Amino acid sequence: MKNNRQGNSKMDANNKANERNGEPERFSVVGLGAGIGSLNALEQFFMHMPSNPTMAFVIIAHNLDMPLPAYQERLQSFSPMPVELAADGQELEPDTIYLTPTDKEVGMHQKRFLFFEPKHDQGARMVVDQFFECLADDQGAMGVGIVLSGIGADGETGVRMIKEKLGMTMAQQPETAEFPSMPTAAIRTQLIDYILPPEQMPAKLIQYLLHPSIHSLQEGIEDNLTNDIHLQKILMLLRANTGHDFTLYKKNTICRRIERRIAFHQLPGYESYIHYLREHPAELDTLFNELLINVTKFFRDRLGFETLKRHLYELLDRKSPDEPIRIWIAGCSTGEEAYTVAILLTEYLENAAVQPRTRPQIFATDLDAQAIEQARDGFYFSNIASELNPQQLDRFFIERNNGYVVKKDIREMIVFAQHNLVKDAPFTRLDLLCCRNVMIYLTAELQKKIIPIFHYSLHGNGLLYLGPAESINGYQDIFEVVDSKWKIFRRNSGITAVGRFLDFPFHVGAHGKQSKPDLSVPQAAKNPIAEHFNKILLQRHTPAAFLLNEKGEILYVNGKTNRYIELHPGEAIMNIHRMIREELKYVLSNAFHQAQRQKASVTVRDIKIKDDNKSVAVSFTVTYVDESPLQGMIMVTFQEKDLPKRNSKPKQNGTVSTAAVEELEKELSYTKQQLHTTIEQMETSLEELKSTNEELQSTNEELQSTNEEALTTKEEMQSLNEELMTINHQYQTKAEELTQLNNDMKNLLDNIEIGTIFLDNKLSILRFTPQITRLFNVIPTDVGRSITHIVSNFDYPAIENTINEVIDTLVGKELEVKTKKNEWYNLRIMPYRTTDNFISGAVLTFTKTTPVKALRTQLSGLLHYLKASIQTLPDGIAILDADYKLIVNNDPFLKLFNLSIFELNEHSFLDLVRNKWQMTELADGLLATDLYVQMHIQHHINGIGWLDLIATIEKIPDDTNKIEAVKLTIEKHN
Repeated sequence: MKNNRQGNSKMDANNKANERNGEPERFSVVGLGAGIGSLNALEQFFMHMPSNPTMAFVIIAHNLDMPLPAYQERLQSFSPMPVELAADGQELEPDTIYLTPTDKEVGMHQKRFLFFEPKHDQGARMVVDQFFECLADDQGAMGVGIVLSGIGADGETGVRMIKEKLGMTMAQQPETAEFPSMPTAAIRTQLIDYILPPEQMPAKLIQYLLHPSIHSLQEGIEDNLTNDIHLQKILMLLRANTGHDFTLYKKNTICRRIERRIAFHQLPGYESYIHYLREHPAELDTLFNELLINVTKFFRDRLGFETLKRHLYELLDRKSPDEPIRIWIAGCSTGEEAYTVAILLTEYLENAAVQPRTRPQIFATDLDAQAIEQARDGFYFSNIASELNPQQLDRFFIERNNGYVVKKDIREMIVFAQHNLVKDAPFTRLDLLCCRNVMIYLTAELQKKIIPIFHYSLHGNGLLYLGPAESINGYQDIFEVVDSKWKIFRRNSGITAVGRFLDFPFHVGAHGKQSKPDLSVPQAAKNPIAEHFNKILLQRHTPAAFLLNEKGEILYVNGKTNRYIELHPGEAIMNIHRMIREELKYVLSNAFHQAQRQKASVTVRDIKIKDDNKSVAVSFTVTYVDESPLQGMIMVTFQEKDLPKRNSKPKQNGTVSTAAVEELEKELSYTKQQLHTTIEQMETSLEELKSTNEELQSTNEELQSTNEEALTTKEEMQSLNEELMTINHQYQTKAEELTQLNNDMKNLLDNIEIGTIFLDNKLSILRFTPQITRLFNVIPTDVGRSITHIVSNFDYPAIENTINEVIDTLVGKELEVKTKKNEWYNLRIMPYRTTDNFISGAVLTFTKTTPVKALRTQLSGLLHYLKASIQTLPDGIAILDADYKLIVNNDPFLKLFNLSIFELNEHSFLDLVRNKWQMTELADGLLATDLYVQMHIQHHINGIGWLDLIATIEKIPDDTNKIEAVKLTIEKHN
């Protein structure tokens, strides 16, 4: 907290200085995306924030778990700063916390809240993304976006917008978040500056915003010469590490990104940052990604895409089915714009009267390889639901893993590739070229070179779609404005850019400065007298001359040159090779190529041309210029003289004059020289063609080999796909069977009224049936906890030891246990065996036995009463069950037969009568169907002798006349 107080005092001093100078108080606006579970994070954040940090804090409520007033009250309890409910039109003030409403779309302009009613046709609302985008546009480098705990991916797009405007972003460390979905989604953009626990964020936030580089970003301070030299060193390191040259990008944009990194690492300046780059090579990759901020979303500028859709459909309606549909998305970033165009194209094809014969092709390119990989995956977080309507989400995407995946038919329409717009060859024959928000980062000179390339790439009346801050200034004659607001242009097919503007590959000087000045517009002289004097000198005393570029295009003309060039009907092309007179064409072309090849001067003398019936001898010099700033250009100067008139009549002796012979010899000599040069050029061209042909043959063979490999791979993939489909079908069948089995098991366990609990080897709960809740205080979230941590409702403290004994010995146990409510259960503990016969825990089953226990008690009482009743009678009496086993008897019965109770309990009484005593009559009586039988029996008993007995058998039936018990009475016959 000490550092916070020091930083706060510095900030207060700065603000006081501003107030003394009459400037408005400057403070940052910090947006906090807060969802479910964020209250603890906000508490830690504001408890470590000083009371006057000179910042305004805006909490964007996202799916809060309590009403807004209660949330405000909780926030106020742990922050000394006032907590206010934001109001529409309210101006933000420093050292204040604002809580935004959950039923409005919240925007901000000039530090003033603006509320809007939510749109009902746009799918899910992403309130954090919406506010972060407004915060980025309004605050720029002084805007801060922080993503805290929450469900979903709200805030993921917003952090991209803040980074695009040079703001700072933070995310809560997922391990410290109750619901890590929101911070995790933001972190996956790789655009989060700091990933910290909430309590560490305030110190880092104040430290970052106090850095001088951040104030220079806000105030637009120009770099001095020293920083410019350091900038070139940084660009050199970047080029060596990544292979990409950023000298063609706007210097101001690059400097602002570098200064952000300087503030991030808390370094003094550029020189220290260069040392840091050399010591930490990974920072070069981070800086490279910073310079290629990938900020895009589906249907960004939706009204613009609606306008584009209308004009694109009109263009496609005019195409024949044989013409392919080709589209190029230059600077596609992570693919949202490419898929947007694919959606528009698919919607058109679904309703088109005539379908194209070939599959449409969409080429999506970007310099960032990592962004291209993400685009190829086609996975986007759930917050895209705010950018697409529900019909588009359902038609073109599959919901998966907290996000959406592009469907196969849309994905296969697009080819993603890494491509450098400055160095690599463009795609051609395009119907639509989208290059939005790319050229704003390039120098004005490079923009002028790219626009003709776009014209060359488009086919017929193809469309060019640029970003809202981009234009085609200077090229209105080769493009027709379709919509000036949304920067949609149509190629003017009547004018070609080739020869006039087209210059590829680009030749741009160092540091982004123009290496070849535009000499078509002469600079105005400061002194009009000197300008006029120079003009007279140039016209009267300097030879006629042309300044040409390496292609022969005329850049500057001096003197009277109408004798040497001619304008041809048709399209006006300012190229010396097309405009030079016929007599000079081949001579000049030969000298031009020699001068370029040798980088020297080539002079050609006395070429005869006719002008107004007069012959003139023209000499010219072609000079290669190697002085800056005209290096690489060609200068052609002309001199002429009149040819003397000669008598055309031959001499009388028939001979030709010496002058005529010399002229003919000179022409013959030149002709030979020209022929020799032409032959050399042809041989050179032939060798080049041979070499090119060999390279093409080699390339063709490689392509054939690649094609064969691709076909083989395709066949393998098809085979693998079929196997996967078969396996997938098997898995689906198994899954259905398992689902059905799981449903059967669930219904079985829920309905058998037997409490069951499954434990692993560590006695952790795996599953339990609802009946278990009567015996243990368990809830569904207790799955995974040890049963020893759960309070039971019965008196059996040694259950843990018993379970471990069963697992160790593999011998089950059966116990009777009583609950605290005096309910009885039969507890059965058995080892849990897997299908592989492994012991993986134990199964406890509880069967309620309270009614059985009560019945036993009642029956035991009845038996005691019955035994006491018959004990007083003199005759021997025994009560037998239906299997003739003893239920109860009196003592005279035992004495009569000389039996013990143990002997009688071990055997059925019928077996004793039939087998041991061989009392056939009594056995038949017991087995008879009569309910009452009385008989006279004489029986010999060892130790007693012969007895004369009367046996009475009474059979007791139940309600169904089934014998339930037998009463046997034995008395001595007098």
